[in-house]
Parts: sequence; C-alpha cells; structure tokens
Amino acid sequence: MSDLGFGVVGTGFIAGIVANAIIAAKGVKLSAVSSRKIDNARAFVSERPGAAAVEGIDALLARDDVGAVYVATPTAAKEAVALSAIAAGKHVLVDKPLLDADSVRRMTEAASAKGVLFMDATHFVHHPRTEAILAGASEKIGQPKSLHTTFYFPFDDRENIRFDLSQEPMGAVGDMAWYSMRAVVEYLHPEGALSKVAVVPEFDPTTGAVIRVSGLVGFESGEAATFDVGYTAGTAIMDLGLLGTGGMISMDDFVLDWNNSFAFNNAEIPAGYTYRSGMADRSAFAFVETPAEASQDSLMIQHFAEVASAGDRTAYAASAKASLATQRLLDAVWRACQTGADAKVPAQK
Repeated sequence: MSDLGFGVVGTGFIAGIVANAIIAAKGVKLSAVSSRKIDNARAFVSERPGAAAVEGIDALLARDDVGAVYVATPTAAKEAVALSAIAAGKHVLVDKPLLDADSVRRMTEAASAKGVLFMDATHFVHHPRTEAILAGASEKIGQPKSLHTTFYFPFDDRENIRFDLSQEPMGAVGDMAWYSMRAVVEYLHPEGALSKVAVVPEFDPTTGAVIRVSGLVGFESGEAATFDVGYTAGTAIMDLGLLGTGGMISMDDFVLDWNNSFAFNNAEIPAGYTYRSGMADRSAFAFVETPAEASQDSLMIQHFAEVASAGDRTAYAASAKASLATQRLLDAVWRACQTGADAKVPAQK
C-alpha cells in the first residue's frame, strides 16, 4: 500500500506542528502545502524538503499525490476549504476551533455522502493513554459520574488571531474549552441529553475576545462536568479528574503529555494516569504508565491514515459523531458566554 499523500492548507504555527507530524508518521507523506500567498508556501516547504509549494486551494486539490487535506486556516474559512476538499474526493483532517454544530454537520454529511473520512485534529484522543483509560475505567472507578478539567496557558498577545473576533469568534472557548468538551465525550460518556449549562466568562477589555471561562455542563442522566480554561492563570495547567462510583482517575497533562508532545518533551516524566480508590492517602495512589511509540500528533496522523485507507464507514461515522458531539457542547457553552446567564439547552437533533 502506498503512503497517503497529505496536502496542508495554511502556514501558521499549528500547520507547522502537524506538517512535522506528517513527516514523522508512518504510512503518510507530506506532498504539498497551500497558501493564498505563494511566498508563504515556499518559505514553509523550504524547511520541509520534498513537499511542493502551491498557491490556493484549487491548485492543491488538483494534485494526484494529495489524497488527504489537513485544514489549518482560521475558523472563519475552514468549512469552505473542507467542503472543497471533500467535493474533490479528499479525506479531510480539520483543526479546531470549528464554527458551530451546523457547520460540522454540513461537513460531516458531505464527507459521508462522498465516502471520505472527516476527522477533527484533537491530538490527545490518539494517545495510548486514552485507550487505556477507556479500557480500564469501569474496573477501576466504576461508572463515571463527574469530570473536572482545567486547561490554561499564559497568553496575552492581542495581535494574535485568537483575539481577532472576525476570524476566531469564540476566543478561548473555541481554542481551549474544546479540549474540556472533548474530554466529556471521550471519558464521561453521558447517557442523557444536555440539561444544564452555566458559565462565568471573562472578556478582554480591548478586543472583546473571551480570555477565560469557568463553567458547568450537566446531563439529564446525572453526569456533570466542570471546566476552567483560558489564558489568564500565568502558567500551563492541563488537569483532569474523572470521578466514578468506585474511584478517581487523574492526569496533570491531559491535553499535551509532558513526555513527548510538541510543547513538552521530557523523557524523565512517563506518560500515564493516576488512579486512587477508597480511603487512600497519596502514598497509595497508583500510577499507570501508558508509553507511546511516537508523539500523539504523529499517532493522530497514523490513525487518520489507517482509518482512511481501511474505508470502514462505521469508523468514519464514529469520527464524525465525536466531532459533532464535542461541538454541540461547545456551542452551548458559547451561548451561555454570550447571554451572561444559564444557556437555554437546545433539543438534540
């Protein structure tokens, strides 16, 4: 089987991270990089030999060596790019944030109709740790009931796109709370419909962008998740606690593992999670190591290529379902931020 050729749309920071992951991953190759300005594409590929620089999305989609497209444009442009790639018969990997659930639905339905894979580029779900937690959660902690996540990194550059409401309308909600909502989908698995959303947002006084939000989402079946995300804590925080009927699983690096990720690379800190149950003090907490053969962004690319190449429509549907479920929760949080009160929870479609 030949390697799956990737075309990258966008030349920003995260595009560089994923392009490097494509180069490092097995079963794929970086074929081409597209930008509206050819000079940007040329500068990008100059550091990544073997990839072609092209101007515009049409030139990228016309290439026979591009079987999949990674979309790393500003949120405002992602749907149009993704739909063009899908129409051309390309599998699509789309970076978050996404615009809203209606946008995600249009993209996933188009992908399903065309018979190609749609996946959002959430790295942590592809780490072996996620699979290990899901496989062992019921035995270790019983039925999951509540989830607590905190995700901060220090950031205050108002010239950055995160503060530009025309391109990234949700600010820290789309940028950071996405991971908290995806953790709900992956780890909590609520059985009932969303019934409660309450938030306390903080807005940047200059740009109006959301820079912090604390909140809660609750479900008719009794599960609940609290979250605290943003740019204002002055340090990197990536804490997660999953509480069940018989114990607790926790991590302090649930988004980007300390051991091997694009932001951190400390071989002395093993990847894994902590488990505790009963009246145990800290000395009795158990650390479960979950080593990975590669960084989670490279594993994401490899998993994407494997799913795309297998052509399993069930796996395609599961990927789309996870994206849509995450975005629905995020939309509810965003509506609550805009109203400044508890959000009205829409009926599930």
